[in-house]
Amino acid sequence: MAPNDRQGNIRVFAVSDPAALAKAAVERIVARIAANGGRVAICLAGGSSPKQLYQLLATGRLSRPDPVDRVHWFVGDERFVRRAIPQQHGDARSVFLDRCAPAANIHPIPTDGADPHEAARRYERELKSFYGAQALDRARPLFDVVLLGVGPDGHTASLFPGYPALEETERWVIGVPKANVEPFIPRSP
Repeated sequence: MAPNDRQGNIRVFAVSDPAALAKAAVERIVARIAANGGRVAICLAGGSSPKQLYQLLATGRLSRPDPVDRVHWFVGDERFVRRAIPQQHGDARSVFLDRCAPAANIHPIPTDGADPHEAARRYERELKSFYGAQALDRARPLFDVVLLGVGPDGHTASLFPGYPALEETERWVIGVPKANVEPFIPRSP
């Protein structure tokens, strides 16, 4: 785990196993929320690797109404599968969000259409609306916390090695017509 300190320096610390990682991540998230008295934006990782983290969030200190009412939950990438299929939102939705977060504070990528590029455009509008500006300011990050996993090919947030999306510098969200790893389905990171 490599959080930044207040000066922006990266600090690396090791944990013994996935359970310890989940516990450490929850502690960091809770501390970050406590340090910010206003609206908080947290970007969640997809897939099943953070399941222990989401289970701890669902049963831990964040399951109370306060501060959950001021925390907004975003998704870092989304697979284009029906909502009923667990792969969408990974375990974030079924294990944590649907049980503990107000629906108005959950900001999923809209996968109700057939086109990942249109979904990316819609989600970009959502992010800009939430942020309150058309351009990001380095002094004011969009998210207070971003959780990322790494796939077997080194991808994160559906940004696959060698994919043209890695060169994008203007758009906030981009559609991925086909994943480079299973399941080979469209995504929007």
